[in-house]
Amino acid sequence: MSRHLSDWLEHYLQFTQNSEPPTIYHTWSGIAAIASALRRKCYCNWGLRGYVYPNFYLALVGPPGGRKGTAMKIAKRMLQQLELPMGSDALGSVQMLYREIADSAAEYQEIGKHGKTINHKSLSIWAEEFQVFLSDKDQQLLASLTDLFDCADNWKYSTLSRGLDDLSNCWLNIIGAITPSLLQSKLSMDAVGGGLISRIIFVVGYGAKRRIALPFLSKDELELQDNLSKDLQHISNLTGPFILTKEFLAAWVEWYEDLSVVNAINNDKFMGYNSRRALHINKLCMIVSASENNKMIITAEHLKKAIAILEEAEEEMPNAFYGLGRGDHSEVFTSFLSYIEERDNFSLAEMTQAFMLDAKPIEMQEYIRMAEMSGKLKKIETPSKEIVYETIHTFKERADRSYLKNTLYKRMA
Repeated sequence: MSRHLSDWLEHYLQFTQNSEPPTIYHTWSGIAAIASALRRKCYCNWGLRGYVYPNFYLALVGPPGGRKGTAMKIAKRMLQQLELPMGSDALGSVQMLYREIADSAAEYQEIGKHGKTINHKSLSIWAEEFQVFLSDKDQQLLASLTDLFDCADNWKYSTLSRGLDDLSNCWLNIIGAITPSLLQSKLSMDAVGGGLISRIIFVVGYGAKRRIALPFLSKDELELQDNLSKDLQHISNLTGPFILTKEFLAAWVEWYEDLSVVNAINNDKFMGYNSRRALHINKLCMIVSASENNKMIITAEHLKKAIAILEEAEEEMPNAFYGLGRGDHSEVFTSFLSYIEERDNFSLAEMTQAFMLDAKPIEMQEYIRMAEMSGKLKKIETPSKEIVYETIHTFKERADRSYLKNTLYKRMA
């Protein structure tokens, strides 16, 4: 049976464009929805590297009231209609996580005349309180989540009450929301850069993109919502391997052997993440292919789109960790950096007014001096002799954003 829409993710962004959350939250909520529908039933065979499965650990990072949960709920409701295995919003212990994965056990029929029955345990967790999974106080949970990300064929654990429990053929997909301050309070400097954190894609937003007083759906939007739900059902019925075309493999070799791939984010906190970028791209290629049709073929165009999507998120990703400094000033300085990133220029009076409850004037002057020394600010004197500060947006444009706008976002008004 054919799809109702030409590209699920593209039309999902069209459906959500008249809502308040930042578009990038909708993009990754849509990606998480497709991944949740595919589960461990779909994969890519990468030879000696083994099978790669379409699961992610995603953290939507932004201020309180930044519409992180709103973006998640829209996609989550569509998944709930399919009655797919969904984990608890908040887990009390690692044992509860194990039990929910075990309870998600299902099977599917391998493609082909003599296809055999394949067992799997696939669980998606949509948690508006992502800090539950990030606290490095619970080392057992961090270690287990790190291991589970790779969807092991054989994975067992022992308990005092039940002995040896088997989570083989498991698959775990997580999307959650967290504020920068909670991210800072839950993680130590030692936790950043390796292990679980290097497997997470941090999607940073800065609050509502607009105010929508009456968020009711039109007749056309209701029809689009229905078609999105029907096509998500099609996606959930897919099974088996995604096929890599020769054109894809040629483009992949050219991209993968470029040294900039492993130095994508020039920040010491992202060394572990940079080493896993290729894996995230592998997974995204499956997502964008499944978004378009049921063919399960990955092309060079899918690679191009996957790279553009990830690089768009990477532009702001370091901002998720501004609060993880060693100094006593780090939390307020985090807010200061977010403030200047959102502006092209500002006066000292405006800055003082914004932070009068958080820092003394002498401290604000020190923050400005630090930002000037690091190349983030430039002092300018206006014709009226007023001193203003101009923000220097230094992130190098890497993705072909015109390409992204003409594909993923082309149906948006």
